[in-house]
Amino acid sequence: MIRNMTRQTVLSYRTFQAVSFGDRLRGMIGRPFDQIGIDAMVFPSCSSIHTCFMTFPIDVIFLGADNTVLETHPELRPWRLAVWCGKAQSVIELPAGALAHTGTVPGDRLDLNAETVPPEKRTKYSTHTAGEQSTVCPGKEDPTI
Repeated sequence: MIRNMTRQTVLSYRTFQAVSFGDRLRGMIGRPFDQIGIDAMVFPSCSSIHTCFMTFPIDVIFLGADNTVLETHPELRPWRLAVWCGKAQSVIELPAGALAHTGTVPGDRLDLNAETVPPEKRTKYSTHTAGEQSTVCPGKEDPTI
C-alpha cells in the first residue's frame, strides 16, 4: 500500500514492485491497471521512464531517497520517449487521475510500506483518520481492492 503521509490519503492498495529486468522493461505496456489487478507500479532505483507502446495515459511520481515527492507528471500521454528526474531514486506509475484525486504534489512524503486497511474499509483514493473513512474520489469505490 502507498500512503501519502502529508495529505493522509491512499494512492494504492495493490502495489507491484518492478524489480526484475523483464518487469522493469515492460512496465505497464499492454496491461492496463484494472485488467492486471494492481493500482500502482513502483520502479526502485530508477530516475526515468518512457510511455512508448502504451495506449493509455498514466500519472507518474518521482521520489527522492527519503520518499519525498520530487516531481509529478499527471496524465502523461502515451509515446513519450523519456521523462526523467535526475535526483529521483524511484518512480511510481499510477492510473491517470490518481494525483488529482489524492492531491499529491511535490514535497509530499509517501510511505510505500503502509499498513493495510481491512477489506471492508477499502475505497480507492480514500483518506483514513482515526479509523474513519471519507472518500476523496466519489464513485471510485471498488470492493474487490
